[in-house]
Amino acid sequence: MITSRDIEVFKFINRYGKSYIEVLGQTFFPSVQNARNRINKLAKLELIGYWQTGLMTPRRAIVLRDETKKLLEDKYNIKPKKAKLNTSTIHHNMMEQLADFYISQLDGWVERATVYEHSKKLYHILDLIYHHPQGLIYIEVELHKKAIQRYVNIFEAMKKDNIIMVIYIIKNEATLKSYASTFPRWQRLYFITIDNLINNIKYKNQIDPIAQFDILKG
Repeated sequence: MITSRDIEVFKFINRYGKSYIEVLGQTFFPSVQNARNRINKLAKLELIGYWQTGLMTPRRAIVLRDETKKLLEDKYNIKPKKAKLNTSTIHHNMMEQLADFYISQLDGWVERATVYEHSKKLYHILDLIYHHPQGLIYIEVELHKKAIQRYVNIFEAMKKDNIIMVIYIIKNEATLKSYASTFPRWQRLYFITIDNLINNIKYKNQIDPIAQFDILKG
């Protein structure tokens, strides 16, 4: 039997074309093992499939089978997305999915930014656009530093988009100050780790990122 939670999981997987047990275990399920048990049952029903990533973690990506795509399209008017697997961006994609899920629990709404859909109306495209009740917030997952000039160009473009802030999500606390020091100084620039983002939304119902200037003062 397909549950209402299964449908929400299907919709989430379709949003990205794929997802991962490790992501679902931190979002729709209370643990990775719970997620694995349910996804295995759905796989036996031929509603989802697995793609091998060739990595140690995550070993597999989860994709929707044709029957499930048809269900989403016919019953919920959701256009199926084609799944693409790029091993170099998997960990970035996992953090983006976690951020997307949790920020979507807050007031406002979140959309994935794409060049195809947004390049004509925005000067710079980041991973996620959070439509906060007070204005646009750009969300970017950053796992590797870029050249300083690249950030200068990015920020100049973002300033034209009239955003209220940009939040860079990084992997851990150990690199927080290093990232803040590398970036050009900007009063609308904020940082947060993925774990803190999840915990802040779970327990404080807000993202509560740290301003670049506050990090550099510490």
